[in-house]
Order: sequence, then structure tokens, then C-alpha cells
Amino acid sequence: MEAVKEWLEQLEQLARLMSQRGVSLLDVRVNGMHVRLHRAHAELAPQEETMPPLFLAGYQETTHTEPEEAQSAWQPPGPIEVRSPMVGYCTLLPIEIGSRVERGQPIAIINVLGIPNEAPAPVTGTLLSWQVGNGEAVEYGQPIALIQPLTEEE
Repeated sequence: MEAVKEWLEQLEQLARLMSQRGVSLLDVRVNGMHVRLHRAHAELAPQEETMPPLFLAGYQETTHTEPEEAQSAWQPPGPIEVRSPMVGYCTLLPIEIGSRVERGQPIAIINVLGIPNEAPAPVTGTLLSWQVGNGEAVEYGQPIALIQPLTEEE
């Protein structure tokens, strides 16, 4: 019984040390016994601010204003290129120039060793033109088509 009492006292000492040192987990193996002590919430000692506040001498806050005509002259982005995702032969899907395409909609198939791979539209917009012919060999990153993104009003 004395050995158990002594063991419990040692565990209490370890628990106090864990609290003092901020340790949250301790694994102890002694004389064939194994105990794992885990504190649910490690208490962190408040830390002092190590850096003084930074003041810039002569600093003045300024605001940038643009002329009204520059603010109202928003221009929609230009045409977006649909690029080939890989090297292969391009089969254009039956989409007419001027048709609306949705983001993610396949507009062409790139065949690589007989395996078809879709080339999707990166934006919702209007198909402006094809940049390659049907059945043409294409390189990685080569433009396949041009799409004009929809504006906010459309």
C-alpha cells in the first residue's frame, strides 16, 4: 500500500510541474507501469508586448480620388481564350459563332491516343470565334476559341 501512496504522490508532483511549466501531455513509464497525464486546457501565461508601438514621424494619411469620368468609364474585360489542356487532335463541338456558352460547358474535345478529353469554357459568355479547325492537331496551351464574357447587365 505504501508503494501506491508513494506513486500517487509522485504523480501529483508531476501534475504540479506540468501546470507550472505549461506542459499539456506527459507519458511516463517506470518499473513496468505506464501513466499518461493529459491536461485538457494548458494555461498560457500572459505575455508582455515585446515590440513598442511603431510611430512614423511626418506620416500623413492621404486618400486617392479619381475623376468622375474615370470612375464611370468601366470597361468589360476583353475576349478570353479557351486553351487546349493538352497536345492532341481537336474536335470542335457543334456550337455556332455568336452562341452563348456557360462556364464549364465543353466546347471542344481533344483526342489523345483515342482518349477524348474535354476543353471547357472558362467563363460564361458569347463564342466569338474558333481559333483552330475541326480535326486539327493542337499543342498544349494553344488557343482553341475566343469567348466574350457577359457583362453585369446581360
